[in-house]
Amino acid sequence: MRSIYLLFVLLIVAGSTVALAQARPTVDSAFSTPRADLALGYSYIGANAPPGQSGYFGLNGGFASGSYRITHLFTIAGEFTGGHANNISALGQDLTLFTFMGGPRVAFTGRRLVPFAQVLFGGAHATDSYFPSSSAAGYTTSASSWALSAGGGVDYHLTHRLAVRALEAQYMRTALPNGSSDSQNYFSIGAGIVFKFGTYDGIPHVSAASPKPQRNNLSFTCNTNVASIEQGQVLEVTANTLTQPDGLEVQYSWSSDAGTIDGSGQRVTLNTANVAPGNYTITGHASLVTDSGIKSDCQVPFRVLAQQNSLAATDKNTSTQNEEVFHANVQDALFDYDSYEIRPDAKKAIEHAAEYLNAHPAINVLIAGYADERGSAEYNLALGEKRANAARDALIAAGVPAARLSIISYGKEAQVCTANTEKCFQENRRAAFNMHP
Repeated sequence: MRSIYLLFVLLIVAGSTVALAQARPTVDSAFSTPRADLALGYSYIGANAPPGQSGYFGLNGGFASGSYRITHLFTIAGEFTGGHANNISALGQDLTLFTFMGGPRVAFTGRRLVPFAQVLFGGAHATDSYFPSSSAAGYTTSASSWALSAGGGVDYHLTHRLAVRALEAQYMRTALPNGSSDSQNYFSIGAGIVFKFGTYDGIPHVSAASPKPQRNNLSFTCNTNVASIEQGQVLEVTANTLTQPDGLEVQYSWSSDAGTIDGSGQRVTLNTANVAPGNYTITGHASLVTDSGIKSDCQVPFRVLAQQNSLAATDKNTSTQNEEVFHANVQDALFDYDSYEIRPDAKKAIEHAAEYLNAHPAINVLIAGYADERGSAEYNLALGEKRANAARDALIAAGVPAARLSIISYGKEAQVCTANTEKCFQENRRAAFNMHP
């Protein structure tokens, strides 16, 4: 009988070890590998534990075991067992047996079914029986010895924190005194519940197939601050660029069929000195720094008007006065950090501006959106556009016709304040209003 028990346990250990050796060290994230676990359960121990060479009998009891993970496969395990049997021999004595052992455990983790195998070493203590001794009575009611066990089992994972120990089977041997061979053999089976703690991160997890890398892309448009400009004045040109993924570095170049371009970035100017009145076009070229093959062009038309020499001085003075009155009544709207919502103070200013504009229906307005220097140029251009649109929508809601309102975004390219302070950042987070031809 003992040979059958031993053979069964060896088959469990060998089978579990082969399965573990062939397993790939990847796991399903739904059953993440715990850093530690604690198991509690019932066990039945079949024993031939004399005194008296009483033959085989059974002990009913329980076990508590725990383990701490060292690698994907191996843990250090410890186990405490206890069992009791009545009337184990003709002498009528009972037997209570405790074991406390520790050692290596190997487990195939990361699946719902987790087989494991272990070899444990430690001690055993037995009470409530009779054991030969050199005392005057010739026996003692308790004894201790070394103990070892080998076996395995399988856990069924319910969640990433709870499992059922569906089976634990092992062979155990002790050396308690019995007046004969001073050795005992046991075969135990048990089942219980397992509590799992922490997560072992030293192994890769099976996950959904990684998405294909996103192909780089570039979207590029441009616009001017005004559609028509008087001969000799400077025209501002701004690029609006979006990349996929966000934040890719872009290089720019510009050309025009009239005038002189100054600058080479997202915002440039064109000097119309000595340009004959007429219609012209500015062309922008953008490409990714990391892949010059990904590029885009934009074109924006503009018109150069003849100078009104005879009335230039008078018109300039009148224009200056009009600008001053305009800005006294139509003031910039300020925004919070990374926001394009109209604040209460901005709402009040916009309501006053709407009253002024409704009283002067000949005035058209260019609304420019700005941002402070934090964040990428592309992000802040988009944020500036949202701020300009928010101010435009507020004016329309207050009764100003939409046809009189145009928008442009400068993002962080045109700062009114360059100090690295919150006060300066606030001055740059704005929607600015200008008279528009």
